[in-house]
Amino acid sequence: MSKDFSSNGLRAGVLLSPHNPSLLSALKSIAVFSWPTSITQHYWTALLNDRAFLSTYFAENSRRLSASYTRLTAFFRENDIQWVEGSNAGFFLWADFRALLGPDIHVGGVTDDENVEVEAVAVQRPSQVYRTSRKAKERDDWFFEKMIAKGVFVASGNAFFAEEHGWYRVSFSVPGEVLEVGLERLGEVLEEVRREVGVSTLALR
Repeated sequence: MSKDFSSNGLRAGVLLSPHNPSLLSALKSIAVFSWPTSITQHYWTALLNDRAFLSTYFAENSRRLSASYTRLTAFFRENDIQWVEGSNAGFFLWADFRALLGPDIHVGGVTDDENVEVEAVAVQRPSQVYRTSRKAKERDDWFFEKMIAKGVFVASGNAFFAEEHGWYRVSFSVPGEVLEVGLERLGEVLEEVRREVGVSTLALR
């Protein structure tokens, strides 16, 4: 609910599981610890019963998201930034900035190189590990700090247990004028990074 209606803080959701009574029973036993407040319940009940508003809201929300998505992907193409394609809903793109950070950003497999360290991937997959160059992590952190210094926040893949450094979650669910300011600042960062790392736009193609 908080995502679909841009209502962070008014946390609520619905779980439908008609064929898994064991799951429902387990969740009921702990649901008391995460009940939404009565104000939140009243708010969502009133909103979900307003069919006229919902019809208008979803149509307008879809139109704005589509426009922002189109603008962001155009920016990526102009700057030779790759992203994961194929999604048909959402409010962010999973973007690949690895090529901008130099050749050492790509490290995989097993190696005895002293500059390579082993990192756990995620709590959800504790048995899986991957190898990553210390230099790659340093460049990733450096790139992130450059964006912060320019006044644009793009969520690092490190916050989402990305398996390689250089991936970022770029949100576009903001007003058009805000998106334009963010892309302008991000463009400035990309130019700085290309100059300092020595990666040209042509080299990325």
